[in-house]
Amino acid sequence: MWRNSAVRLAAGCLSLPLLICLLALLAGRNGHVVNLDSVLATPSASHWLGCDALGRDVLDRLAEGVRLSLAISLSVVALGAALGIGIGMLAGWYGGWIDALLMRLADIVLSFPGILLAIALAAMLGPGVENLLLALVAVGWVGFARLSRVQVMSLRHIAWIEALRAVGLGFPAIAMRHLLPNIAAPLLVEASFGVAAVMIGEAGLSFLGIGVQAPDASLGTMIREGTRLMLTSPLLVVWPGLLLFMLVMAINLLGDALRDHLDVRY
Repeated sequence: MWRNSAVRLAAGCLSLPLLICLLALLAGRNGHVVNLDSVLATPSASHWLGCDALGRDVLDRLAEGVRLSLAISLSVVALGAALGIGIGMLAGWYGGWIDALLMRLADIVLSFPGILLAIALAAMLGPGVENLLLALVAVGWVGFARLSRVQVMSLRHIAWIEALRAVGLGFPAIAMRHLLPNIAAPLLVEASFGVAAVMIGEAGLSFLGIGVQAPDASLGTMIREGTRLMLTSPLLVVWPGLLLFMLVMAINLLGDALRDHLDVRY
């Protein structure tokens, strides 16, 4: 897998965000500190990427934005996967009215454009990281549910699963010990692409002002704040936009490489 050109390209895309985080760690400053004497300062020895409209160090805020975007994306995918896989395995195993009820719920969620549904939920819940997580999880579980349902339906009637049922093993034990390890590969690929999708969704909601709130820094909020100064300080938009692009590109490339490595076919 590590010889795959997509992995090498992904590593190259990740190099800039990692370098930003490392430089911010070495600098040891606080990106929340307002310094009106350094408003819109250009890059210098004391502020390597300059300062924003409140005199806050751009390098430190970019590093915080990368960390926060990754943390939110991984948390949403983990929670969405746990919820979706549980629902999908129940639907695929029992079938009947349980399958119909759970899949109709999934169809209702899918009937709305994902980002618009997330915007509506985040607006109703109010701004903040916790509400942002809930809104994105409410949208992101469906893909895991449908995929795990199909995988379980293809496995539940094979001979060795029937043998486990014949000796009295219940669904929870079969699901955790036998089904889940056998459907983990496609779910892992789904999760890798989900991280990139959630990262874009988080940035979009934060850009609209219903996601991460000040004083916390998000790549989406930094882009929003920088749009007011694009003509005078365009780098305030270029830097967070570039980092967001490189993070999403790297994660998608890693997902492609993982799919090829696991030979997952849809």
